[in-house]
Parts: sequence; C-alpha cells; structure tokens
Amino acid sequence: MIQEINKTFIKSKIYKAKYVYIYSDFRKFFYLKKDNPEKSVKSLLNFFLKKGITCIIPSFSYSKKRFDIDKTKSSVGFLGNYVLKNFNHTRSEHPIFSYIAIGKNKSIIKKIGKSAFGPDSVHARLYKKNCYFLNFFRPLKQGNTLVHHIEQNNKAKYRFDKKFETKVFFHDNYVGKNYSAFVRKNLKNKSTSFTFEKILKKIKNKKYFFKFIKKNYNILIYSYDVFYDDLDTHFKKDNNIFIKKNK
Repeated sequence: MIQEINKTFIKSKIYKAKYVYIYSDFRKFFYLKKDNPEKSVKSLLNFFLKKGITCIIPSFSYSKKRFDIDKTKSSVGFLGNYVLKNFNHTRSEHPIFSYIAIGKNKSIIKKIGKSAFGPDSVHARLYKKNCYFLNFFRPLKQGNTLVHHIEQNNKAKYRFDKKFETKVFFHDNYVGKNYSAFVRKNLKNKSTSFTFEKILKKIKNKKYFFKFIKKNYNILIYSYDVFYDDLDTHFKKDNNIFIKKNK
C-alpha cells in the first residue's frame, strides 16, 4: 500500500511543493495496515522529508488555562501526537490552534501572530509559498480551517477576534498570553453555525483537485493558493457561503 501511495504522490506532482499541509484520519489506515502501522506512517512522512518538503500538521489543543508548546497533546487525531514524539519539529505558540512543522523550512510557523487566523497566522504565511493540501483518508466535506482565515480577512459579520487568557509556556518558560481566534459572536444562533456543504457543491468537481479513490481509502491533493483564491472569491460573492444561514 505504501508504495502505491508513493506512486500516487508522484503522479499528482505534490513532490514539487515546498510545503504540504496534511489533513489526516488514520483510523481506517490502521485497520488496513495492521502490520506495524507506525512504521508506515514514518515512511509516508519521509517521502516528503527526503525531498526537502516541509510538512505542516494541525495539533490543535484548544487549551483554555495553560498551553505547553513542548508538552501539551494535540486533540485532533493521531498524527500530531505521533510527530511530537518521533520527529525533530517546531510547534507554533497558539494555545487554541497550534501547528507542528517538520522538515528544513519548519521555522515558518515560529513566532506567529497572536491571532489564529489573522494577517500573520500560519494560514497567512503559507499563501504564495508553493504549498499543497493533502487530505489523507479525510474527506473534504469535513471542512478546512482556511475558511476562518478567509472569513477574518473579509471581516465576516457573524464572527469576532476573541482573546483567550491561556498562558503559554515553552520548557516551563513563560511565553505570553492573549492569543485570539476568530469565533462566532453568538453560539446559540444556529444560522451562523459552520457548514462546508454549500461551498463543496460549488467546488467538488473543480479540475484543481487530484483524486485517488479506491474501495478502502481516498487521497485528495490540491494547491493551497488555488483553493484559497477560489474560496475567497465565493465568499466575496456570498458572505453566508460558510454558514447555515441562507441569503
């Protein structure tokens, strides 16, 4: 399976990227790859590292009181925690939405701005940097946090930049607090709840998606910049494209 995945990556031309932002769900992968699955995950990541490509991996912890950059576990799946333990890495400082980077350009996520989706966020820094998204066993219908950066850039009226008092530490040394995230103004208002369904209907057949689908697994690869520009254009046309509210 691993060699078949490598052939898929070659065909998709993802190895020409400088950065690969990985969205993953390894539950089905582990079911299929029962013989030493962690070794296979390491091989998967090394496909990129050996070609000088830097991998960006979400490691969101949603920490509300204390966030230790070097200790706090990710709350969003296996990959982030696996990389924390097994790879030389850099982790961004944001206590709610942190990221891990491995590879020669991993410093791109260091000393980010305090706003999770603002002008000096990880998403902002990856734009125009030859980055690709890789959805590995994770369907696009589950969404993409790039949406919130686009919402903040366009000053979505149903969200605001909320500060969090979480104290951030690195090797037990205090780093700072008052990091923020662009969140919904009214959580009780279901019409402003996030949805990816409306935008997915408009983009799912776009030619910029490279799809590899088999009975048991699927891979989706697409340009960060092209996806960014497409979502941004749709939001400018319809400010409710990412929420349940209709026009």
